[in-house]
This record gives sequence, structure tokens and C-alpha cells, in this order.
Amino acid sequence: MSNLSHLLLSAMLVGCSMSVMAQRQVTPVETDDKKPPSPTLHYYDKHGELLKEPVLFLAELDTATNTSVAARPIYPRLHAMDFGLNFFDGILAIAGQKHGGADIWASLSMWNWLFPTVEAGIGIAHNTPNPGNFTYKGKPSPYFKIGADYNFLYKSNPDYRVMLGVRAAYSPFSFDVENITIDSPYWDESSNISLSGCKSQALWGEVLAGLKVNIWRHWSLGWTFRYHFLFGDPENDRANPWYIPGFGAKNSKINVTFSLIYTLPLHKKESTTLESLDSPTE
Repeated sequence: MSNLSHLLLSAMLVGCSMSVMAQRQVTPVETDDKKPPSPTLHYYDKHGELLKEPVLFLAELDTATNTSVAARPIYPRLHAMDFGLNFFDGILAIAGQKHGGADIWASLSMWNWLFPTVEAGIGIAHNTPNPGNFTYKGKPSPYFKIGADYNFLYKSNPDYRVMLGVRAAYSPFSFDVENITIDSPYWDESSNISLSGCKSQALWGEVLAGLKVNIWRHWSLGWTFRYHFLFGDPENDRANPWYIPGFGAKNSKINVTFSLIYTLPLHKKESTTLESLDSPTE
């Protein structure tokens, strides 16, 4: 009887051991929503920077409800180049403004949100204040600007932009002050003198807000409204300048530009669809 009990007990222990071993062979599947669904998918922030972990990317083009779809930058790093001609000062000069000029500029579109920009132009002036006792002639002189713009519509159609930007500007210029009338009450007579070949230079900064609107194919129109401020007072040892090329009258604070723009694409245009977002990048 004791032998039969020992046999039954041994069989029960073996069965339990086999059950435990069978349970240990089943490994539970770990679920972690933070892990990428595939090592071939890449995740980027809104400016195109690669992320180590996926995040929920909300954009007008992301219409999928499946949050496992990886978000990718809509536009490449080097997207396009813009070339513009600003002629607003020339229009105002024709309308009677006492100074004028024109400039050309170029900007590089990076991810459709950052636009490094350079500008170069020439300005002139001719003004006889009324009342006044002199004539100011600003000789054709160059000016240069460098800066960048930020596009708030970086997720949208690149043909349209709403921007904020900054510029640093510099101009070496020359001017004449002619027909300076000097009255002498003591002698009851007047004399005229002129100051020719006066030279000066100016350094200033600009903060701007702007728009760009496509009108036909690669052609667009652009507007900027600029607040500018001088870094120091440009002077001459013989006379104070009234006008600064690219800045305007020295006592002005606001400037406006109006440009005709040509856009040169730097990549093959591709449509952004839900299928393209679902497909993994190389």
C-alpha cells in the first residue's frame, strides 16, 4: 500500500513540474505605444529634425486616425530659391517722394519655414525743404542687408506665406548740400555756399512682417512692412545727412517694400498623400 502511495505521489509531482515548465515556455507579449512600429520609420519634429521617439504630429495633411503612422517633414531641407525685385521706392519717387531706389534680393527656402535672405540695392535723393535754405542731393549709393524670415504657414502650400523676419543693414553713401543760403542781418546781404563730396556710412537693424501670394506659375508678389532703427547716428564732419540709402529719411521709422518674385524649385514636386505618409522612408 505504501508503494502505491509513493507511485501516485511521484506521478502528481511530475505532472505539476511539466505544467510549470509549459507555463514558463509562454512569454507574454510586451506592448509599448512609445516604441516605433518599425525600425525603418523615422520621426521628425515640425522643423524636420529627427526625433529619437515618436510623437503625435498634428497637421492639416495628417488625416489618418491611426497614430502609429510616422510623421515626416512635408518639405525637404533645400526646397526652393526666391529672387525678388523691390521697386516700391521707385513708384513713390515717381509719385513725388524726394528719395527713391530699388533693390534685388534672394532667399533660400529651408523646410518651407526658414528663409535666409540677402538684399542689395541703390538709393538716391533730391530734396529742397520748404521752407529751407539748402538743397540736399544724395548721390547714387549702395546698401546691403542680410537676415532671415520665419514662415508661419510652413505646413501649407509654399506659394503663400505669412512671415516675420529680421535684417542687419549697412550703407556707405555720399551726398552734396548745395545752395546753402546764409543771411547776414548786420551787413543786410546773403551769400551762398555748397558742400560737395560729403561721405558717411550707416548701420541699422530692421524687424519686418510680410506676405507672399502666387499670381502665375512661378511668379508671385510680396509685401513687407518694416520697422527700422539706427545703430548710432551717421554724421559727417561738414554736414548731417538727411537721407540714408535703403533706410529712407533719417528721421523715419517705417518702410514698406513691394516685390515681384520668381521662385526656382530645388526638387521635384511631389504630392503629399495619405499613402505617401504611410509608406516608410528610405
